[in-house]
Amino acid sequence: MSDVKSSGGFKKYFTMSFDDGVEQDKRVIALMKQYGIKGTFNLSAGLFGKHHRLAKICRIPKDEIVQVYDGFEVASHGYKHEMFRYMSKAKIEKSLSRDIQELTDLMGYRIVGHGYPYDMHTRAGEDYLRNSNMLYARKVLGKGLNFRFPENPFKYIATCHFNAKNILKLFEQFVEAEPVEENLLFMTWGHGYELDVGFRPCPEPELERIFSKIAGKKDIIYCTNKEAFEAVGRTEVQGENDERVQAAVYCNRDI
Repeated sequence: MSDVKSSGGFKKYFTMSFDDGVEQDKRVIALMKQYGIKGTFNLSAGLFGKHHRLAKICRIPKDEIVQVYDGFEVASHGYKHEMFRYMSKAKIEKSLSRDIQELTDLMGYRIVGHGYPYDMHTRAGEDYLRNSNMLYARKVLGKGLNFRFPENPFKYIATCHFNAKNILKLFEQFVEAEPVEENLLFMTWGHGYELDVGFRPCPEPELERIFSKIAGKKDIIYCTNKEAFEAVGRTEVQGENDERVQAAVYCNRDI
């Protein structure tokens, strides 16, 4: 991603996030590449290759993961997409630790992001992620629909679903917005399988129409979730294998 760390003035960042690592991600990625859009895919390492016959959802097998998501960020999503709200602290930590470690080993880079499975944020989960030098964690339900970076990067609420009824209006507002006093962020969330199934399916022609409305803007930086949060951070921490990873520590904010 060029220019994401350039100095001078505030900037606008656009990123997408998709959950569960399903076969339809391949079609989503093809369109993202066509329009120059980047994003993050939240995966559960304990469910690679699993099929949900009733919902007709197939997860990508482990031996395809690295190739499919090359050029995009992979983040954690709970080892087996568990419901953290109904789990003990120890079990939550075990799920997160195993998922992050197995994804890190598989991808060959340090995993620094998380999407809460079932949108179930818990204090135990947040504390573990924060204490493990993770960078951010994404929620989807709550007071979204704004373009501000969060005060707490471990409870970031995505702007909207990628197929929200008002997404084109939100795009217009984001394009017109000027980052005068702070950096601006637009993040969508969703699942690749929603190309075919779900409460409101979004087939490729519709997704392509959505992409065409936001892509190609010179003043917008198209990036992964990680790159967006790195860009507004100011404190570096030492990562594994001497990799430098930017921590999302915000100026004058106690997180």
